[in-house]
Amino acid sequence: MNYPVWELELGGGLLIALVAVTHVFVSHFAVGGGLFLVASEARAARRGDVAMLAWLRRHTKFFTLLTLVFGATTGVGIWFTIGLVHPVATSALIHTFVWGWAIEWVFFFVEIAAALLYLASWDRVDRKTHLAIGWIYFGAAFGSLFVINGILSFMLTPGAWLTTRAFADGFFNPTFWPSLLVRTLGAMALAGTYVFVTAWREEPELRARLARWAAAWVVPATALAPVAAWLYFRAAGLELLAATRSEVVGAVHSWRLVVAASLASAAIVGAVAHLARRRPRLVSLPLGVLLLALGLASIGGAEFIRESLRKPFVIGSRDGGYLYVNGLTPEEQAQTRAAGLLRSARWTATAGAPGRDDPRAGEELFRFACRGCHTVNGYRGIRSYVDGKPVSAIALALSRLDRLRGRMPPFPGNEEEQRLLAAYLARLDGVVEPAPAVPPGDLLARGKRVLEEHCLICHADVPLRPRVTGWDERRAYDALGRLPSLNPAMPDFDGTEEERRSLAAYLAALAAGRVE
Repeated sequence: MNYPVWELELGGGLLIALVAVTHVFVSHFAVGGGLFLVASEARAARRGDVAMLAWLRRHTKFFTLLTLVFGATTGVGIWFTIGLVHPVATSALIHTFVWGWAIEWVFFFVEIAAALLYLASWDRVDRKTHLAIGWIYFGAAFGSLFVINGILSFMLTPGAWLTTRAFADGFFNPTFWPSLLVRTLGAMALAGTYVFVTAWREEPELRARLARWAAAWVVPATALAPVAAWLYFRAAGLELLAATRSEVVGAVHSWRLVVAASLASAAIVGAVAHLARRRPRLVSLPLGVLLLALGLASIGGAEFIRESLRKPFVIGSRDGGYLYVNGLTPEEQAQTRAAGLLRSARWTATAGAPGRDDPRAGEELFRFACRGCHTVNGYRGIRSYVDGKPVSAIALALSRLDRLRGRMPPFPGNEEEQRLLAAYLARLDGVVEPAPAVPPGDLLARGKRVLEEHCLICHADVPLRPRVTGWDERRAYDALGRLPSLNPAMPDFDGTEEERRSLAAYLAALAAGRVE
């Protein structure tokens, strides 16, 4: 509302995800890989393992180039992207944790310097000094993770900060420690996974040993992950765990992806470690690429779960938050609903009192209220939700956005703006669907009209007849009075008593095959 909107048909959220997940995948390796390098060097030095030390030197070069060059570039890319896509949230995080960011940047500076020194000083300083440099690197890298984890976990569970606005309450929020454990285990698993990117070029005997050493990092970390995940969901609230099972479809799929990718990765690494002594050529470049793909899928799925559970907030969760995805705080949203969103927005061409049929007003309302998550035709394109719907059905859906699926904030404008946006959305397919005429006294026609206005905004692509098989009017009427108990994703039926009875009659007729 207070900033220009960057209209991107790819979807601003998807762009952030592509950049951020790639960075997270590398930055967690920067933490776990740092511990892996120094621990492996200390182990190899104790054993006098010259071949392992030579590989570690080569692996350090790969590690440094990937984490410092590509990792730093994608980190800057995140700042650039979030600043354009969601400047309000970016500003809120900066102002809330300004000293946290300052501390993290100091850690990052030490991290860069230590990594470069660690790479450059191989065989140039004594082993004790070289290991000390490595431990300094890992300490700084973990410190960076520690700070970033506090800010990211705050975005889901701001906790007491919502009332106190205290730095410590926001930083050490309810999910801070479980989230740190989850990320640490992920970093350790990735450290072992990345071994296979460079190990395939080594002699067969060393390949087998590297596979076994990698498994010692991947398998235990994966085995402990379910405990960490349980602690995380428990700290976030058990209702969030229930959400990953039923209410938030994207989170359900992401949860399955995380579990499948993590188990597959651990199983493959464990099997290769067992077989590599006899078949060292199993440690190959295709295997490394496969394991990286599984690791990326696991990280991406985990990040998407956290993002999904925050909706309808950017900072907060469904139980309460500070900033909605549309860039308004709950207090600001109450003001725009009373005064009008377009009257309150700074970057609009239709400020003041837009005409009742002004198409620009509807388009701008979509930009301010919906563009945070939706595009017109691209990622999460709104057209697919509204094609063929009459204005009355769209307007009704807009009036109860926060109750439809529980992932959208209330519409931030007044009733007139609600009608203007509904008209704009109805015109997207080039045809404004009129509300069907209902003959007086025709109960089934009235029921069909209620169905179109109340139900088809979600059920247009979900066949209803199989779901109401065997229903009579009495059962349908009863079901309409307890929709959330049938499916937690459904809101309460908020029509009139006459509309409920008409819809019950129509559903009974649908179940009996008397209507289509």
